[in-house]
Amino acid sequence: MKKNVLIIAYYFPPFAGGGVQRTSKFVKYLAVFSWSPFVLTVNEKNYFRTHRKIDYTLNEDIPKTTVVKKTNFINLENVSSQTKSGLHRTKRQSIFKQILVKIGNLVIFPDAKMLWIPVAVYEGIKMINKYRINLIYSTGNPWSDHIIGAVLHCLTKIPWVADYRDPWNLDPYLVYSSALRRKAQLFIEKQVIKNANKVIFTTNKTMTCYQNFFGYDKYITIRNAYDPDDFKGISKQEKTKLTVLYAGNMQPYRGPYYFVKALGNLLKKYPEMRNIIEIHILGHSSHSNKKFIAKEGLDDIVRFTGHVNHKIAIDHILNANVLLSVVDKGGELIIPGKIYEYLASGKPILALVPKDGATADILRYEKRSEYIVDPRDIKSIEKAINKLVLQFINHRLPSYPTKKLHKYTRLKTTEKLANLFNQLI
Repeated sequence: MKKNVLIIAYYFPPFAGGGVQRTSKFVKYLAVFSWSPFVLTVNEKNYFRTHRKIDYTLNEDIPKTTVVKKTNFINLENVSSQTKSGLHRTKRQSIFKQILVKIGNLVIFPDAKMLWIPVAVYEGIKMINKYRINLIYSTGNPWSDHIIGAVLHCLTKIPWVADYRDPWNLDPYLVYSSALRRKAQLFIEKQVIKNANKVIFTTNKTMTCYQNFFGYDKYITIRNAYDPDDFKGISKQEKTKLTVLYAGNMQPYRGPYYFVKALGNLLKKYPEMRNIIEIHILGHSSHSNKKFIAKEGLDDIVRFTGHVNHKIAIDHILNANVLLSVVDKGGELIIPGKIYEYLASGKPILALVPKDGATADILRYEKRSEYIVDPRDIKSIEKAINKLVLQFINHRLPSYPTKKLHKYTRLKTTEKLANLFNQLI
């Protein structure tokens, strides 16, 4: 018998990004396990207004029979950005801008999507009644998604699952505007966890962190994953240079500083290596990153491809020689979503990650730890790059088996999610 789940997901195709793919793949495969997803999301014009990236190829994951309710609302991120862009750089307006930011920090809560909460609750009630929903599932961030899930759960008494794609207030990189803000945010998050029937995390380390901080015994880990369907029909090409690929946006905790320093040092020692190696960066990279790379004299071998759709990203992954992953100190809880597609490619992974972190753990478990390097150890990064260059020249770059990675497929993780749903109803 088919069961119905309401999925609350602000970020949903055609919005681009790894977090979107987690949700869209669950929607793709839930029907295999006798669950029908009904999606509550926002109209894509909200993305255009805030200059977010769009990937229409992700729509192909959504079964044509899936009900997707797209809503409109006032995005405070958009209002804020428009206000700031209209300010001139005078002393008076600079003070006015600071006042606006301070007011925003007080009233925008828990995030800039807060005004979606009443809209989504209203539409969610209608969907619950119309489609006889058996279970509510919300995915964050934005964390407003979980507020919506909590309100609908309290109003209807229907079981509710909160999915954390990232840590919320336990994010080590989070900077609070004030101690009061931190206290209020933690209070709201505690209510979310207290009221949810189950809380899902993407790594065991994050789950343990939440158990130690908040208590409760309602947590489960359901990893991110890869979809073998995404790898079909891609032809492989031989590379004349060692192509190192970084797939994803370069966030502050995934910055290129130490890698660029190491590469620059290596090319000063061995200038001839400049003709052998090439770095490709997919996704957004800030102007400061590009300026720093140029300053280090590497702009001739670093290619900024920018944002591409997911299919093209997989093509790049399968046709690179080495895959680069960067997670700086403090990112011990994190496993970048692309790691699973990296594993499925069978390519060497140059992992500049904390050695006691979740990413290092999974690479060691899969016997892919050969190129794990402390993310700030420039000398060790130099040695790793040099080793890879020599292996490439001598046609000895390793390739890794991929046949035993079934537990990391989207189908398998969706099965785990469906089993969790079944337990709750």
